[in-house]
Amino acid sequence: MDLLIIRHAAAQGREEFAREGLPDDQRPLTQRGIDRMKMAARGLTTLALPIERLIASPAIRAVQTAEIVAPAVEVRESEPEGAFAPDAPVEGAIDWLRKQPRVDGMAVVGHEPNLGQICECLVSGRANGNMPLKKGGMMLIRFDNAVGYGSGKLVWALPPAVLRALAD
Repeated sequence: MDLLIIRHAAAQGREEFAREGLPDDQRPLTQRGIDRMKMAARGLTTLALPIERLIASPAIRAVQTAEIVAPAVEVRESEPEGAFAPDAPVEGAIDWLRKQPRVDGMAVVGHEPNLGQICECLVSGRANGNMPLKKGGMMLIRFDNAVGYGSGKLVWALPPAVLRALAD
């Protein structure tokens, strides 16, 4: 199975949004974030990934990012999953991934620092804080067998600028 890990695109500033009195999970993408993610998604199409499921944190910025990525990976819609919410424990996300039916490819949209830690756990067996993702960045991890701690192989890690460059 291939697991595509995607950090949400640039969102409205946390402090600025907090002044509006709304919960952080309602914080939306900026127009610049939307535009840049659309370009990155076009670049993603050049990689021809076999994605069957698209999972997103229930936070609005992750849902919006998933909506932008869905056509690029040829998935009709994303599925919300609390295991990838901003404050969800890394262990919960890995446990959720382990319990999923095997597919050729799955994409997950979420947040830092969780996503980087999830990637580290899947590739090396533990999180050290060494695999952060930029907003709009992506990593592809491949599993020959079951998903679990240390069982994944990092295929690539691309910053958003490289994904956008692939769109040209």
